[in-house]
Amino acid sequence: MTPAPIASTIVAIALIPVAFLFCHAFLTGWRKKHFHYVAGIIAIIWDLTVSIGYMMYRAMGGAIEGATLQVTSAVNAYFMVHIPVAVLVMSLELVVIGTGLRNLKTGTTNEWTRRLMKTLFAIWWLAFLSGEIFYIVMYLM
Repeated sequence: MTPAPIASTIVAIALIPVAFLFCHAFLTGWRKKHFHYVAGIIAIIWDLTVSIGYMMYRAMGGAIEGATLQVTSAVNAYFMVHIPVAVLVMSLELVVIGTGLRNLKTGTTNEWTRRLMKTLFAIWWLAFLSGEIFYIVMYLM
């Protein structure tokens, strides 16, 4: 077992409340035909802050302190899928928050926001669960 890096641990824990906020925003919106804007906005801003902060930390040379992760072909394959999915999620979050804020301002409901939110919800869970599973397998097992 490789020791868990503090930055990865912070991200793994910090994204758990986002899952609850996304579920709340999505499930309340499912019944009411519009998404819970407050929970959705908080979830998206929180997720973007944590995800972009972590990516910037790593891009600026932030080492995974104390970790000696064995980079195998399986780990490389995981990151070749996970990173583009994470970038797609962040892009969708920006579009969803933009259309959602426009809906709030105009007082109308845009069908694109609903469609994009459904897509974001599914893809976000894929990225979130794959990241959490990777963390558990690599650092806790």
